Amino acid sequence: MTHHARAQSGVRWIVPVLLLWSLAVPAAHPEVQPASQATALLVSATNAPLRVLGSDGMEHLEYDLLITNVFTAPLTLTSIEVTGPNGQVLLRLAGDALAGKLEPVFYPVPNAKPISSIPVGGMVGAVIDVVVPPREAPRRIGHRITYELPSDTPALSLIASRAIAGPELTVDRRSSLVIAPPLRGNAWLSGNGCCEVRSVHRSPRIVVDGARFVKPETFAIDWLRLVDGRLWAGDGTRNEQYFAFGAEVVSVAHGTVVSVRNDMPEEMPGQTPVAVKGPGDYLGNHVVVQIGRRVWAVYAHMQPGSIPVQAGERVTTGQRLGLLGNSGNSTQAHLHFQLSDGPDYLTSTSLPFVFDRYTLVGTAEVESSETVPGSPASPTLRVIGTPRTEAGTYPLVLTVQDFR
Repeated sequence: MTHHARAQSGVRWIVPVLLLWSLAVPAAHPEVQPASQATALLVSATNAPLRVLGSDGMEHLEYDLLITNVFTAPLTLTSIEVTGPNGQVLLRLAGDALAGKLEPVFYPVPNAKPISSIPVGGMVGAVIDVVVPPREAPRRIGHRITYELPSDTPALSLIASRAIAGPELTVDRRSSLVIAPPLRGNAWLSGNGCCEVRSVHRSPRIVVDGARFVKPETFAIDWLRLVDGRLWAGDGTRNEQYFAFGAEVVSVAHGTVVSVRNDMPEEMPGQTPVAVKGPGDYLGNHVVVQIGRRVWAVYAHMQPGSIPVQAGERVTTGQRLGLLGNSGNSTQAHLHFQLSDGPDYLTSTSLPFVFDRYTLVGTAEVESSETVPGSPASPTLRVIGTPRTEAGTYPLVLTVQDFR
């Protein structure tokens, strides 16, 4: 047999086998859908949901969704649902409620219009605050996200569904650290804190090393002091007019000082800070204390020359760390306090905490959309509610506390 004949013989043997195999496979039903599908959105989370028991008696699960338009035309988000393990809806955002939670990825521009659509290649952040009764936080949560695309979108036939199931997230099971308050005395206002509203702390997302997002200030609180419903006396143009200015800042726990800065000048109230030139300037005069395994306490914006401790020194609960001021990235006298999972707060994740004991005086009402007034023209605040003792809870934003 020639080489040519062997080749032809081989072909005559292979073809019938392939035909028999093809006949053995049933024809695909036109309605069968693939297990996976193409989507116009890419969705991820900044972090595993972190839990904190708020002063409202409810547990808050905090994280952000990062939503990217990876398709060929601008699209509109129509709803976000957060679901429990049995499919129950824990939170639903749609319409104005959804628009109020969507932000530019880094930080929302003041007085910007609500986000209505995501451009091609664009990304938005969605601030998620899931509120559940105490001890009822699920171990895992899921999401259902719906969106709309214009009818003339190129390659629209690739998108079989306008709904995404996911992502699924495991809730962080760590308990909030119980600490003492960082201040003493009465009428301390929790400004820019967690959880229900957007604020200069709850919103920012920072990319670290080009590889990951962090939420550096989710649970950070700016503490300001109220006297007769006001934050300052006179016209508010001098630091000494602010009732918080000069208050003693104290350690919330035993620990070791890892960072101190004591030489930054005070800023002018109500003005853009002028001494902030780089990342190391944002905290102003500050103390960072490691108080646990991968837990650092941050005290920022203190008065120059007022800090008596040094790096490497051991401190105890209630020990004086400095005096409250207006240094660094600050527009009025206040104490910025938070816990972080790293010594550099800008590249670390903000951690939840609760105070061992304090008096919840009430909640401050403001007559503007700003979380904390920042100019001499801001209105008088009215505190509503009945004072009560709190133990093991986090003072939610705009609540007022008395510390022993």
